[in-house]
Amino acid sequence: MSVAIDDMVARVYGGSELGVLSLTAPGEAHPRVEYVGGDLFVGLDVDGAALTRGQAESLPRAFGDVLARSLPPVGVFPDPLDGVVRIDDEARAAGVLIEPARVAELCGGDPVVFALARDALMIVGADDEGAIGRVLDAAEALFDEARPLVSAHPLALVDGEWAPFPLADRFPALATRVERVRRLFSVRAYERQAPALERPDVHIAEPKIHVRDDGITLTFAAWPKGVATLLPVVDDVMIADPSGSLSVATMSEFLAAAGDAVVRTGLSPVRYFVPGEAPR
Repeated sequence: MSVAIDDMVARVYGGSELGVLSLTAPGEAHPRVEYVGGDLFVGLDVDGAALTRGQAESLPRAFGDVLARSLPPVGVFPDPLDGVVRIDDEARAAGVLIEPARVAELCGGDPVVFALARDALMIVGADDEGAIGRVLDAAEALFDEARPLVSAHPLALVDGEWAPFPLADRFPALATRVERVRRLFSVRAYERQAPALERPDVHIAEPKIHVRDDGITLTFAAWPKGVATLLPVVDDVMIADPSGSLSVATMSEFLAAAGDAVVRTGLSPVRYFVPGEAPR
């Protein structure tokens, strides 16, 4: 089926969302996307739905050309607020990701982008620790709003292309907050994945957030011992014995003890399959 290229709108994807879509819309039904950097991709919507790999085969020109043509004009960007430029329009956000030269001089220094959500792309200067702290505040607020999220991994402009920005290494004082935000976004990604995995013979373990007394944020998930389970990657595994006792192991300890019995799946976000009986 042919599609009208003039009606297409750019759309931002995170790797975890594409991982879920590989289950619900595999093969030719999967969105056709262009890789940007880190875990970010850009695709196209037509008539409110993703342009698929199958549809892209019938495009009259290369996908990259069609994508570039769909981008809105550069226009005027919002003024920075406390060092942060926020772009709420997804098509403009996609334009920044596909054509990074648009923002090369925007923040008075090397730009770093955070694609927190489709309508929340934030740009800061690579040396502005205060502005980055405010982006982390915004990331937590978006999580608290129970909204779909895209990525907690920022990109920096390096030699004209987007590349992963080592945020925690660059600003050690923010490391604890960076790890908290990454865990929040990970939990949200697993929440979005779970419905696509539902089946009667496997328990889909749900990750949870725990904040220790010292302020460190950790994730945990429960494994009903003896039950077939798809276990998310978390900090701690709560092992629920049928006798009623409960024990705790770090993820590394749990995998080491299980040995070859536990299998890393190809799912994205990653889960481990723990064999056992079907849930009752």
